[in-house]
Amino acid sequence: MPEKPIVFISCGQCTPDEISLGNEVERFIREETPYEAYFAEQQNTLDGLVTNILSTLRRAAAFIGIMHHRGTIATPGGDAVTRGSVWVEQELAICAFAQYVLNRQLAVVLYLQRGIAREGIRSQLRLKPVEFDSVKDVLADLPKQVAKWTLLAASTTPLIARWDWKLQPGHTGERHEYKLSVQLYNNGNALIGQWKVELWFPSSFIEHADRSQPFVYQSDADTNYSGDAKRIWPGARLPVFTVSYVVTSGNWPGWLDAPRAAPKVRIRVSTANAPPWEEEISMMDIQEF
Repeated sequence: MPEKPIVFISCGQCTPDEISLGNEVERFIREETPYEAYFAEQQNTLDGLVTNILSTLRRAAAFIGIMHHRGTIATPGGDAVTRGSVWVEQELAICAFAQYVLNRQLAVVLYLQRGIAREGIRSQLRLKPVEFDSVKDVLADLPKQVAKWTLLAASTTPLIARWDWKLQPGHTGERHEYKLSVQLYNNGNALIGQWKVELWFPSSFIEHADRSQPFVYQSDADTNYSGDAKRIWPGARLPVFTVSYVVTSGNWPGWLDAPRAAPKVRIRVSTANAPPWEEEISMMDIQEF
């Protein structure tokens, strides 16, 4: 049976009412949705923190944060600031890192007890928190938020690809030059030393490519490296491809009235003891012509 997408629930646990709210949200997710719920309990050991909270955050597809008042302080400027739970703040920051640095897609719903100040990394995120005055407010709003989700279980494939693209200097209204960079990323918990990565890039965007072939094919593998150079440690990246390509008025994939779909780049990553990881990238997503 395929793994259910995990919803990570971060809620205050300083009072019986806060714990009861967290348990009720967990029950709702588990019984009323197709998702698996994890209600994060405070951990008193480093092993518990890593084994339970951090490892579950790594696999989570969604995050529900519920912040309660944790006291009011005076700032150096003399203003009074009401703060929320430090645990929820920290777990939200980890989700932000996963989404914006590791390119993980997470659905996020944040509930703030009315009066909590906007501060820390939360002040920099484009979130629209829902303010609440009582437990009933959260439980009434949550089904509306979850109904918007279509979650997929986080990838457990140990080796995947990460990519980015950049518009190069000197572009004109008729011609844009770009570079696509592809890296291998160890998404697992063990060292990887055997791997192969393949890339198919539409030939119409590569200068001097053989237009009789629909794609320009590239590949790389651990056998092209020696010693430590081929090994990818957990959380580490290995650059493998840099592709220069051109978008002009002649090959632009975005004709709004065109019946054909935009061409796609395809990447496949293979390693031992795991199914291949694949991704297709529309040319519309890696250009701004």
